[in-house]
Amino acid sequence: MKKTSQEKLYEAALELITAQGYENTTVLQIATKAGLTERTFFRKFKNKADIFFAGGEQYSQMLLTKMKESKASNPLDIVLESYFYAADFFDEHRERTVKRQKIIASHPDLEERELLKQSKIEELLVEYLLTTYGERNARLAVRLARAVYSVAWEEWLENDDDSLHHLLEKAIADFNELKNY
Repeated sequence: MKKTSQEKLYEAALELITAQGYENTTVLQIATKAGLTERTFFRKFKNKADIFFAGGEQYSQMLLTKMKESKASNPLDIVLESYFYAADFFDEHRERTVKRQKIIASHPDLEERELLKQSKIEELLVEYLLTTYGERNARLAVRLARAVYSVAWEEWLENDDDSLHHLLEKAIADFNELKNY
């Protein structure tokens, strides 16, 4: 399957920034590495940072779609089901996801933007749950699910031996154990 110019630019950015660092990599270098022009780059992205956040809308929609398909009645389970779907996606794209996260962790502005993106996603998930559940339950479900997922996510980034799906299962089991102390 032929890659889009956006995919080519993303892959070129991952490779160059991993090798040279975020500050030392230019838009021109990324475009050239992708076999495209700088003009094409700016038609797709406003700046270099945008490359790493272009999939945020798709990610949000993926989570919302899975939540809408859920047959669970517990709002926490509904959100966790969507995170399992995300886990499977990230397990399939492990190498590039880990590279992306390392780049984001290496630059404070990117870290801040990632936190803002996550906050916006959480609000979208809460909004969806508000169609069925009260505000307190919707917020608790999304924030608890996000906390459990974050524990699994952090372990997955550091652990090449386990899938995110499995680590999420373990984090849920540990969360349930904590509730029963």
